[in-house]
Amino acid sequence: AMAGNRAALAVYGGTPSMVDPTLRQRLGAVSVPALVLWGESDRIADPDYGRAYAEAIPTARFQLLTGTGHVPQIETPQLLLSAIRDFDKSRIRSA
Repeated sequence: AMAGNRAALAVYGGTPSMVDPTLRQRLGAVSVPALVLWGESDRIADPDYGRAYAEAIPTARFQLLTGTGHVPQIETPQLLLSAIRDFDKSRIRSA
């Protein structure tokens, strides 16, 4: 199933309808705290994309998930949840 998902994502990702040249500009308008999580072993979208997304969002923090590919909720769910919890706790402390 995972191989089929990767193949489908590769096909979809290559179509013009999946490319949005206005995304970077629109991300700049995000004004709420944002956590951009990315798998260090993501073979669908390189972590540099995640870094670029985080850089485009003024309030974002980028975090690389070790030992994780494109589907952290399946591959490393505890690591994903821990990152989200830590981000949430840091937001509560700074509020």
